[in-house]
Amino acid sequence: MPLFRRESAEQRKARELTEAEQAASREALERGGLPPNAQRRLAGLSARGGSFTSDLSVNEFALGARADLRPLSQVMGSSVYHVGWQSTPGTWTGWQAQGNSQELRNLSDAWNSARRLAFGRLDQEARLVGAHAVVGVHVTRRSLDWAANTVEYVAVGTAVRTQAAAPPERMALTDLSGQDFWKLRRAGYEPLGVVGASTVYYVVPGRSTRRAQTGIFASRQNQELQDFTQAVYEAREVALGRLTQEAEAVGAAGVVGVSVDQSEEEREIDSNGRSRTDLIVTFHILGTAITERSEHGAELVVAPTLKLGPVAKPGADR
Repeated sequence: MPLFRRESAEQRKARELTEAEQAASREALERGGLPPNAQRRLAGLSARGGSFTSDLSVNEFALGARADLRPLSQVMGSSVYHVGWQSTPGTWTGWQAQGNSQELRNLSDAWNSARRLAFGRLDQEARLVGAHAVVGVHVTRRSLDWAANTVEYVAVGTAVRTQAAAPPERMALTDLSGQDFWKLRRAGYEPLGVVGASTVYYVVPGRSTRRAQTGIFASRQNQELQDFTQAVYEAREVALGRLTQEAEAVGAAGVVGVSVDQSEEEREIDSNGRSRTDLIVTFHILGTAITERSEHGAELVVAPTLKLGPVAKPGADR
């Protein structure tokens, strides 16, 4: 019996088709687009109509029906992004009297690039099903354990159709719930899209902060750790500044439904018998940019939400 079986013509044709499909998918992803098989599925869904999938609650669906919002399909955009080498102060600095902080720009850029790619693909999926808007967008961010120095950003929402005759040139993406989207429209405002920003800061404590953490005064005296406080302020202001720039770039009157996801990670540094605890601070900010479409809009409330929790930081100097 031969060790190797010759490939039949049918098998060769199937393999070549699979390889061509994979190559086309890679090319589409490199352009920030969708794989061809996803495009075909969504285009077919748009042509056939029929039943739909969504992540809307029963209340959201019922209220949307009253507002003539018809759900079309659940849509998604995702990006798995590798973080390049990122230097940190590590052991070569940080024993000075004054503390300092610096942005880990490669990490920040990776998160921001992954977010833009994910939302860009979400927009493309919505357009393929003929949507006028995407409501209830929620995101998942994580560092992947199975791929070193890699982050994943996933955005999921429900594509809906309104009374408009044709899909708008600018897709209305919003992280507002179905109810809040309905209230926004009734108030005379229109969502322009989801805007966001991420920043990662590395904090090296100064002498007074290190003494407060580990010295004999650590357990006897209340003391603000000013190096860490200052770094949190710096990171937040950088993230909010980038969010504002994105909102202004799309001509927004403001940003509503703002969520602020803040996390910290400790990093122990040992050198020449001395140790200190550095801090990595991460801010992810997300909201819906809006514009006024009438002169009689009701008052809207911006509701920031602060979420605290550990977030792994890939890509740091190893």
